[in-house]
Amino acid sequence: MMRTRRNIFVTLVLIGLIACLGIGTLATVALITLRAVNTPSIPTVETLSQEITRAFPTQRPPSRLPTAETTTPTMVSLPPDIAAQMDEIEQQVIRIRGLQPRTPLRRELLTTGQLHQKVIDDFLKDYTPAEVEKDVTTLSLFGLLPRNFDLYTLLRDLYTEQIAGFYDDDTKTMYVIQDEAFRGPQRSTYAHEYTHALQDQTFDFKGGLKMTDEVCDQQSEYCAAVQSLIEGDASLTEQFWLLNAATPEDRKQIQEFYQNYQSPVFDTTPEFLQQDFLFPYRQGLDFVLDLYQKGRWDAINAAFKHPPLSTEQILHPEKYPSDAPLEVNVPDLSPVLTGYELYDEGEIGEWYLYLILAYAEKQAWRLNENIAAQAAAGWGGDVYQVWRNPQNEGTLLLVNIRWDSENDAKEFYNAFRQYGIQRWGQPLSTATTTSRWQVSTAGQSILIRENSYTIWILGSDAKAVTDALEAFQTLIPQP
Repeated sequence: MMRTRRNIFVTLVLIGLIACLGIGTLATVALITLRAVNTPSIPTVETLSQEITRAFPTQRPPSRLPTAETTTPTMVSLPPDIAAQMDEIEQQVIRIRGLQPRTPLRRELLTTGQLHQKVIDDFLKDYTPAEVEKDVTTLSLFGLLPRNFDLYTLLRDLYTEQIAGFYDDDTKTMYVIQDEAFRGPQRSTYAHEYTHALQDQTFDFKGGLKMTDEVCDQQSEYCAAVQSLIEGDASLTEQFWLLNAATPEDRKQIQEFYQNYQSPVFDTTPEFLQQDFLFPYRQGLDFVLDLYQKGRWDAINAAFKHPPLSTEQILHPEKYPSDAPLEVNVPDLSPVLTGYELYDEGEIGEWYLYLILAYAEKQAWRLNENIAAQAAAGWGGDVYQVWRNPQNEGTLLLVNIRWDSENDAKEFYNAFRQYGIQRWGQPLSTATTTSRWQVSTAGQSILIRENSYTIWILGSDAKAVTDALEAFQTLIPQP
C-alpha cells in the first residue's frame, strides 16, 4: 500500500497531473463567487476553509506542482503574448509570496500526444509489474482494493487525462501543451506553478527538504507531510493571486471551465485514492492557513526550514512541531514464519488509518467518517509488514500501532472491531482486548490491544497468525 502511495506522491511532485487540465485550486469557484479582485482582507482558516468546503465538498481537481523559474525565463518557441503574460504573473507571484527567483527555467512546447507519451516514459517506465503486484497485494490486504485490480492502467490513465503541462525538476524545464489556450484557468495554474519554482529555489526540494525517492521509500509519512506543506503554500498563494491579480475575464473563464469540466477517469477511481490525491491540496491548505494565521508568510517559511513530519501534524496543526512520531518496532519474524519471506514494509500514518476505516473497498465495510477520524486520531507511530509464502501464495499482514495514550488505543480498538464485524462478520472470540475473525477456510484476522499499542494480524493461515502474534507480544512493554 505505502509503496503505491510513495509512487503517486513522487509523480505528483514532478507533474501534478490528476483529473484536471492542471487548473486552479479547489477554492477557485468559492473565491470567485464570494470575494472581489482587489479585496484587501486576509482569508482566515475558518472563512476560507468553509468557502472551500462549500465549493468542493467532496472533490477537487489537484493543481500542478514544483517548478524552478526566474523572472526572465528562456522562452522556447512560446508565443510572445503568452510569454509576456507568464512574465507578468511571475512578478505578481513574487510580490505576493515574497520569495525571489534565483535560477532560470526553460519553458518548452509539446503537443498533447507528445506530453502524454513523456508522462508515461518518464514517470511510469520504472513502475515494474513486480512493484504493481506488490502494491495491489498490500492495498488489498488493507481492504482498499480488489485483489486483481489493474493499478498500472489506472495510474497511466489518470496521469494522461486532460493534462495541461508539467515541470521536470531534473531538467528544470516546464513543458506546456502548445494546442491549449492560455486563458483564466491556465493563468491561475501558472501562478500556482511559479510558486513551486520559488519554493524549490529557496528551500531546495531534494537537497534541503530531502524529497527524494530514497527518503520517501523509507519515510512515506514525512514525504506526505512535506508534500502537503508544498501544495498548501502554493494553493494559498494562488488564492491571493486570484483575489488581487486575476482579471474579471480570468474569473469568468474559470467559472465556465468548472461548469463544463469532466474527469471520467478520476471520477471512477477508487474513493480512497481520490481522497489521497486530494490530501496535499485540501488538508495541506488547511495546515498552511493555520500557519499563516499565526505568523503570515514568515511562519510558512519557517515550516520549510523545520518541516512537518507526519500526516498527523497536517491533520492537527496544533501538534506541529512538538508532537513528533514515536518509534515503533517489530521483532524478527523469520524464525516463526516458516516458508514466508518479507514482501513489503512501511508506515501507515493517521491519514491512511482513516482511509482504511472510512473508504474501504466495499461500502458495507466502511465506518462513518467522523467515527473513523476520531479512531485514527491519537496516532503516535506505526510499522507494517507483509509476508508472503511463494510456495502456496499465502500472505500475512502485521501492523503494530503505538498510540499517544491508552484511551486512544481503546478508541481505535473499538472502532476497528466494528469495522472487522462489517468486513468479516461476527468474531470467533472477543474480549475487551482481543478479537479474532475467521476470514477464509484457513485464514484469520486478529486484533489485540496491549496498553497503548494495538496489533493487527491478517493471514491466510491461522497457525502463522498465532505464531506471529506470540512473537509480536514479546515486544510490547508490559505495565
